[in-house]
Amino acid sequence: MRAVRYWYAYRGLVVKQTRRFLRAWVQNLLPSVVTAALFLVIFGHLVGRELEGMGGVAYADYILPGLILLAVVTNAYNNVTLAFYGARLQRHIEELLVAPVPAWLIVAGFATGGVLRGLLAGALVTLVALPFTELQVHYPAITLGIAVLSALLFALAGLINGLFARSFDHTSVIATFVLTPLIYMGGLFYPVDRLAEPWQSAAAANPMVYMIEGFRHGLLGTGGFHGAATFGILTAVTLLVAVLAWGLVARGVRIRA
Repeated sequence: MRAVRYWYAYRGLVVKQTRRFLRAWVQNLLPSVVTAALFLVIFGHLVGRELEGMGGVAYADYILPGLILLAVVTNAYNNVTLAFYGARLQRHIEELLVAPVPAWLIVAGFATGGVLRGLLAGALVTLVALPFTELQVHYPAITLGIAVLSALLFALAGLINGLFARSFDHTSVIATFVLTPLIYMGGLFYPVDRLAEPWQSAAAANPMVYMIEGFRHGLLGTGGFHGAATFGILTAVTLLVAVLAWGLVARGVRIRA
């Protein structure tokens, strides 16, 4: 009976989060698609046709994996941040805390909603990009695995941001000043091995470098990808952030008065 009750509670949370971002799909999903299309047209073709290509592929193909992953992680992060902060602001998160469901299930429900939005945004960007590129998925398991783990990691990080945010302005601070620079400096538009020191050494500490390289390898079959290390580190960091989010929610940090 407990498992059935937990399943219904989890499903209810996921359905609520999914309906939330689908109701406002124009402002939730469309911006990522428009941004990716502009990057592909301007940088991939208008600028990229003057280049010889990178990594053995056309420049438009080279930047596409990073653009897809950008849509995945930003949508997963923003969805959970705003949803959890909104639940705190409207005080209906307290109803979940007094319900007979564990804290881990609350975290899982919010995170799953973020993952679904992130993957949907990534899929839409991929569909829009097809006319501009010669996309061929070389390693589907690696591609999907990195996309799901990346979305889950940033969805959980978004929950922590939503937990500590004091206003709607605070929900965008991390995404603007931390997440976006990490992605743009993570090899989205260029190979990091072309950077001069000390920037190349600094890039080695950027987790987005490994995510983008792994995702690029899965889609294009190119790039310096170390499968076991990438998946191992990404899984370990995701579990660490998940435990942190679960502990904060379980203790009612910034939730209970």
